[in-house]
Amino acid sequence: MQLQSNILNNFAISRFNEYYLPSVNRNTFEGIDSRTFYDRKFGTLFNQKDKLNIIIGMDSGLLANYILELKEGIPDGSKFVFIELSTILPLLLIDIPSKLRSKLVIIDESGLDELFKQDDIKLFIAKGEYWLIPSSSVSSRHIDDYNTLLNTVESRLQNEYFDNSVNFTQKIFVRSQLENIADNHTQAKELRNTHREMTCIVIAGGPSLDDAIQWIKENQNSLYVIAVSRIAGKLARFGINVDIVVCVDPQDFSFDVSRGMFELNEESLLVHSYHVNPKVLSQWQGDCYYMGQRFPWNNDKDFDNIPTVGPTVTNSAVRLAIEMGFKQVLLSGVDFCYSKSGYSHASGTVEASLGPSLGHDTLWVSTYAGYQAETLIQLKQAMESLENEAKTYPHVDIINLSSNAACIEGITHQPTKEITLPPLEKSKLLSDSQFNTIKENDLNKAYFECKKIRNELIKLQYLITEAKKLASKLNLDSKKSSSTLEKIDKIELKINKKYKNLSQLIKFYGYFEFSKFLTTREVESWMQPQINQMTERYYEAFLSSCDQVFKLVESACNKLQDRINELKTTPFNTLAEQWKRDNQPGRCFIWKRMHPDYSFSADEKLLWTKLNNLYQLSLTQVRQVYVEALNTGSAMEHVYTKILRLNKSKSHQGLALLTHNLMPLTEKDPEAKRLYHLALSFQLCLEQQPQQALDALLALPEELCTEMELKHIILLALKLSKLELAEDTLVKILTHSDEYMPQYAHILKLRGKIQESVNVYLDYLEKYPSDTQTWIKLGLFMVELGQAEGAHTAFSNALKAAPDNQVAQHYVAELTRIITEAQ
Repeated sequence: MQLQSNILNNFAISRFNEYYLPSVNRNTFEGIDSRTFYDRKFGTLFNQKDKLNIIIGMDSGLLANYILELKEGIPDGSKFVFIELSTILPLLLIDIPSKLRSKLVIIDESGLDELFKQDDIKLFIAKGEYWLIPSSSVSSRHIDDYNTLLNTVESRLQNEYFDNSVNFTQKIFVRSQLENIADNHTQAKELRNTHREMTCIVIAGGPSLDDAIQWIKENQNSLYVIAVSRIAGKLARFGINVDIVVCVDPQDFSFDVSRGMFELNEESLLVHSYHVNPKVLSQWQGDCYYMGQRFPWNNDKDFDNIPTVGPTVTNSAVRLAIEMGFKQVLLSGVDFCYSKSGYSHASGTVEASLGPSLGHDTLWVSTYAGYQAETLIQLKQAMESLENEAKTYPHVDIINLSSNAACIEGITHQPTKEITLPPLEKSKLLSDSQFNTIKENDLNKAYFECKKIRNELIKLQYLITEAKKLASKLNLDSKKSSSTLEKIDKIELKINKKYKNLSQLIKFYGYFEFSKFLTTREVESWMQPQINQMTERYYEAFLSSCDQVFKLVESACNKLQDRINELKTTPFNTLAEQWKRDNQPGRCFIWKRMHPDYSFSADEKLLWTKLNNLYQLSLTQVRQVYVEALNTGSAMEHVYTKILRLNKSKSHQGLALLTHNLMPLTEKDPEAKRLYHLALSFQLCLEQQPQQALDALLALPEELCTEMELKHIILLALKLSKLELAEDTLVKILTHSDEYMPQYAHILKLRGKIQESVNVYLDYLEKYPSDTQTWIKLGLFMVELGQAEGAHTAFSNALKAAPDNQVAQHYVAELTRIITEAQ
């Protein structure tokens, strides 16, 4: 017996005079009106600008109408996409005003492919400016098709993000690269081959670090320590001297996770990517070396630097170690997978403090210990990149110290007790006087370098302006004459000939804009209107990208001027205001090293104190937006989705791991307790242990049971022929929806409660007279009871609801004959 709830075209009217489908929303809107409900549930979520809100389900249309009636209207730059089940969408009629049809879109699951092809949708996703929001009916999880739809869209979004972000994220790399021109001084290639035949350890933030950290501390004098920025502070507090800190990410969260590294200003060397987050680089008080190119165009002095290797900071740290000449590279905390307990990071990190990561959509990888572990798609990519490094540099012995790390071809595992460390003579990287003052000749050199680069950028601004003029003229010329297939090539040739480097930068930065110009059609199929349109789009992309790059170059010029001002005798209060505007109060310490003899006035001392307080606050206060981003992956509603996904894919191993990790949370979190019992029951079902699976659900306190648990108790009770339990549980589930009345009637029939069964069928059909299948079930029941007239009535009602139903037609004809003969 399949216990399925039906989606019926029967609307109810709440006491708030709102229409809804009980089969979709149950009794949600009987006790509260929809506007109050959504105000509480979503708060200010829907008031955010420049966001793509992908909402699964429309709550019988109530949620779509709520969006249409937002007090402030749909926020600027935002878009709402409702994805409704194809079985429900035809039942709903939503009137979208014409002026809002570009801002609010309604599709069913068949429209997903077309949705993800749209340029604006791609841009939202690539930027990460989107939410996936389940409606109330989806959150309740009583309709399996909604669960499937939510899983499908969630997976598609993840894949689309990685596909599209590659094309878009280069913008943030170029932005950071231009902004960092003022602070990128020394190339990392100066470290190349400086430590031949030696041993180093690359330390990342994976959970296995906790197992090796004591060994690292005891053996640090025999190890050259290279640590990723997020873990450097933890190591320092544990008493481990970090020789090099590596930081690469351009995003703002890089500063949030790397704040501990600033404890090492006077002890460690910072090696960073050319595109590291400017807030990190501009406030680092020690020596630093950059990887990659300083300029976003070809430069004779900038071509053979040690490159940044992605996708994670660990990949760059390993490449750095290889380029420095180390013969043996040990890895610790380089797990690229979750721990058995569901943690993604070592203790002491923000991520670890939030508990295990249980709700992410993950992949499975093998560990050196032989078991399967969960990982994220970006970590899988990092594994593949590291595998390629191992193949490219086979002379370097790369060893992972943890058996719980993801297994990577070319990288071996050895426990710490088997590691032999040769003596290590560490070279002194930093001078004792470095952190007190900066020599005057260094200041003069920096001053003239900033002036020189600023002048180069001003020339670049002039070139951009001239290139725009040329592009505009060519665009005008193309409109005066008929376009040809060669026209775009000629435009391309002319711009490239005069502005080669600039053109490459414009196209690289504006890849997304230029992608609109591209077409998947064969050249032979191009028609004149399409050629004209492509030409127009080419100009639009070029001009738009020119404008964007011009602003970035202008910002870089301003940053260089700020550095020039710091080197000169610019009043301290003027500089302080600039540092505050840039949200980089730590610059004051670097400035003090440049001007050690400066005498502060009383007002300037107060200003210094304010800057210091702001800096210390930035190092101690975790931005809530980052915590919220981390928490979304562990929210119990995501864990619920994951349980359903694992059960559907029959992943016994995944469910076993999830139940193991949910168990410690059950005492304090009622929702975790419910999910633990549900996941355990699913796991036991897959292990062909139905009685134990049933016991797992029956052990859940009744007040925690939702419709999902009750449904599965009934299914297991029927499988085990426990009809009394099935009947009792059906009585409970009827409080969620009377759609289960036919199943209840069937159980009553199986238990010999014939008249009660018939009464339940009739009560249900009085409410839902259009339910053809239930009329047929009642008709067959009447046939079994030998009640020809009752059966005839049931089948006749089935025909009223569905005149073409052949089963009903057959029985009406047969029963008419029988009744006639009997008369």
